[in-house]
Amino acid sequence: MDAMRRLLEGEGDDKVFEERVIDDLDPADAYREWSATYDDPNPLIVAEQGALRALLSELPAGRALDVATGTGRIADELERLGHRVIAVDLSESMLSVGRSERGSIRTVIGDFTRLPFADVSADVIVCGLALTHVDDLTPVFDGFGRIVAPGGAVVTSDIHPMATSTGGHAFFKRSDGTRGVTRNHIHWPSAYVSAAIAAGLVVRRCVEVFMDEALLRELGVEDLYLSPEKALEGLPFALLWAFERPA
Repeated sequence: MDAMRRLLEGEGDDKVFEERVIDDLDPADAYREWSATYDDPNPLIVAEQGALRALLSELPAGRALDVATGTGRIADELERLGHRVIAVDLSESMLSVGRSERGSIRTVIGDFTRLPFADVSADVIVCGLALTHVDDLTPVFDGFGRIVAPGGAVVTSDIHPMATSTGGHAFFKRSDGTRGVTRNHIHWPSAYVSAAIAAGLVVRRCVEVFMDEALLRELGVEDLYLSPEKALEGLPFALLWAFERPA
């Protein structure tokens, strides 16, 4: 309340009152414009990647799809773990950046609500930080359930719905310093579980990553006038699931 009073009374330096123009874009436009800077440091990826690597390291190597691959960071990890990888994304711009920086992994342009792959053609499907951009999880999980082979795994990660419900969206900065955002949809854990079960999958693991001092430093909140770290520390930031199609 004291911080709010100071702000309303005009205390603080010019940075506090800086006006920022942020373009509100749909996901296709956002990721096209974000592609050149997507691999810049990202606190959500920092939060997610350790937990994701741990889940992936438990899986036997096989035929893997990295769905909504972006510039290919998860595809790289899957290849390192010995999988035969196909990387799929709707954005040619993101795939192009990945090909120029990461090399030889096969890429396919595809919409994850209508994945262009045969039934039971993958042993592992991974979808990182993308499901939050669809308003209905059902068609995506239906595709996962159709494509993953019996005994296979589906691993997903997203911004935590608690973070989304309190204003966490996909903000980004372009190469010229201008800003954009594409909005996230809120999917509570029950939505993931319901969509997965309807697609013939079972829950094997659920992992939540919480805000700690290291993540707060990544976010840079200590530089903000209102000191929001007092409100953020201990709240969930990322949500990961490991599903399985029964053998």
